[in-house]
Amino acid sequence: MLWCFQAGCFVHHTTVDTTGLESKAGIRLIDPNDGPYSIEVIRRKDGRHDYLWEIDSKIVQTHTGRIKYHKLYSTNRFMVVEGRVGNGSKTYPVVLDTGASQPVFVKESHVLNNDLAIYPMQTKISNGYNLGLCHLPKLQIANVTLVDWPCLYLERHSKSKLFGLSIAKDHDRDDSIILGLPALREFKYIVFDNVRKEVEFSYNELFKPEQSELWEQYPLSIEEDFHGNAFLFVKIPIAGEESELQLDTGSGRGLALSEELWEGLREKIHDVKLTKGRDFYPYFGWLACRRAVIPKLEVGNRTVSNAELSVFPSDSPIVEDCEGLLGMQYFQDTIMVLDFENELMWVKSLQRR
Repeated sequence: MLWCFQAGCFVHHTTVDTTGLESKAGIRLIDPNDGPYSIEVIRRKDGRHDYLWEIDSKIVQTHTGRIKYHKLYSTNRFMVVEGRVGNGSKTYPVVLDTGASQPVFVKESHVLNNDLAIYPMQTKISNGYNLGLCHLPKLQIANVTLVDWPCLYLERHSKSKLFGLSIAKDHDRDDSIILGLPALREFKYIVFDNVRKEVEFSYNELFKPEQSELWEQYPLSIEEDFHGNAFLFVKIPIAGEESELQLDTGSGRGLALSEELWEGLREKIHDVKLTKGRDFYPYFGWLACRRAVIPKLEVGNRTVSNAELSVFPSDSPIVEDCEGLLGMQYFQDTIMVLDFENELMWVKSLQRR
């Protein structure tokens, strides 16, 4: 496979300093022309760099399998399971995040604890993180094995702040690995069973629902930019209004909307009073928004109780690439399937009609 990584894929970047993770004792550096991969650095006219990584990545799974949600689900409500790096015994939360546009994200702790080889990039992102390439030889999730995958590692400077707030405490405690859309889309389908609190992966078999009359279908589409970032969109009515939203399984919230999209929906959602608030997003920090909880909201053909909604300014980074994001709060009491083979999202009706 050929992967393209854009330096500065989160926010504005500057030149990296020379005292990063690569200077620590014992760190293995990738030779870009030696191993199961090759890396080509392309300098762009604006001074930034793109990194073309050619590697024979693969997924190994002999049969469709299930795994229980990680305990983090109970507090955050995003899709998260447990995984192991290489042959190590330590387990990590693995967030299954369709809102992440690159294959895999790890942190410096994963690099250090698992002796992963890195390739520093010539940039850092302005919220205090250095960004680099990393070789992940194996990630084990239940009976699924990801072999030889490229990833991005995030390295935080000890004195860095995120939008004026120290992030050291949260960063040190969070040891999650993020599995993004380019990796998740390699499966034929993924089931998020929020009733049994299980995820089902299928790399070889197609999704064939029992009692198909109980399932609603919504079109999925994946858009990619020149730099290898992938985005998953679903067409689904919100309050009866047909909407195309970025689907974010890495968020336990409901809707995150731009001001522009909210203007089109507000007439359909009556008696909603927005109050000033802030929502937290990894690598962006606390972002200003206006929030509301809607007692009853129609989402597709279902009715969601106490539906959370946040409206962001149109220049907010969270709605920079889309008009709105749909999180997993609206599907906590049902089963949702991402059918990548047929480009459909299936939602099972468990509500009484």
